[in-house]
Amino acid sequence: MSNSLIWIAVVLMLAGAFMLVTGIGAAGLWIATISIGIALVAFETYRRRPGRRHA
Repeated sequence: MSNSLIWIAVVLMLAGAFMLVTGIGAAGLWIATISIGIALVAFETYRRRPGRRHA
């Protein structure tokens, strides 16, 4: 599952960058798309940390 989250984040960030470069959509849509991709990466990175696990 973790690899699929990373791939979804990559696709979202590339789609946001593509929309930004080509001028498709509003600026808020670009920002939201890229931000969701960054949030998915941050979430997955936090889940993979070895420490701070409670029993």
